[in-house]
Amino acid sequence: MPPPGPTGKSRADGVREKFLRGATAVQELIEPMITGKPYPVKGLVVYGTNLFHTIPNVPRTKEALKKLDFVLAIDVLPQDHIPWADVVLPEATYLERYDELWACSHKTPYVALREPAIAPLYDTKPGWWMARELGNRLGLADFFPWTTAEEYINRRLSSLGLNIEKLRAMGGVAIQKGKPYLSDFEAENASPFTATASKKIELYSAAMAKAGIPGLPSYEPVAEAPVGMLRLVYGRSPVHTFGKTQNTPVLSELMPENAVWINAETAASLGFQNGQRVWLENQDGARNGPVQVMATQRIRKDVVYMVHGFGHDAPGMKRAHKRGASDTALETKYALDPVSGGAGMRVNFVKLIKEA
Repeated sequence: MPPPGPTGKSRADGVREKFLRGATAVQELIEPMITGKPYPVKGLVVYGTNLFHTIPNVPRTKEALKKLDFVLAIDVLPQDHIPWADVVLPEATYLERYDELWACSHKTPYVALREPAIAPLYDTKPGWWMARELGNRLGLADFFPWTTAEEYINRRLSSLGLNIEKLRAMGGVAIQKGKPYLSDFEAENASPFTATASKKIELYSAAMAKAGIPGLPSYEPVAEAPVGMLRLVYGRSPVHTFGKTQNTPVLSELMPENAVWINAETAASLGFQNGQRVWLENQDGARNGPVQVMATQRIRKDVVYMVHGFGHDAPGMKRAHKRGASDTALETKYALDPVSGGAGMRVNFVKLIKEA
């Protein structure tokens, strides 16, 4: 169990006040870092996240970092935000470390092991080692009653009658016998829907209605694109993982940069050709690129699309530096979900500008 957190304070990110519930809304922590309200935020630990490719309104994020007394960054790459940190802890890659057991409650539940293929290279350490060392030096040794990752994982596996050696012999995956269908719960007179007040599937949420939010959501039309602009949407590629793998040699060869998809008829009407390099400029004047045009029939006429995670401004990432364009750099505004605090970032619009 982690040590108890502070009590009696409002959450700086607005959980249960600005919105109903949810995990930490990172983008809602930026304003408190700048203003000091509802209370000052003095430090930030950034673990495995590229701040400038994750949080909308990058200039605001940079302003927040300037206000902090201390920033610690933990990463495996010299990404864009690393120079903004006071201290950098270089982490071993996933091939060089143990990670937490992967426990999946799918139709066929299983537990999987991730273990190192090689010892960590250079002066890097696994994340679990950093957490334990920092905890011990802060007087929290009671919360780390183990000395190695193997000891910790074996303790976790003991509840299943397993250990690392047994799990290796099973191919690294322990599959749960039997399938947890609804009939299993009926036989035990139990409900799988323990998160709802009625213990049933709820299409109407009384809790949301009590909080002043419609208990049954209704469709809200989205804003039309301003004249001369197109809605910016983004997504993933099967080649890359978010903004983390663009510098990986093999993956970089497969997909070295992204493109801006635009309907072929729209492109022709605006005077752009397939393969042409353009800059993108949003409704607030934020500009990024250059990036290649991909004219296609596989997209609406009022939208452009980009694969997320490109446009890094990090010289140390030699394969990814200045390759393609960053959708995050063009997302200067977002819509806040009143229930979860999630940020809807497909509310920005761009125009294409020919490369000089």
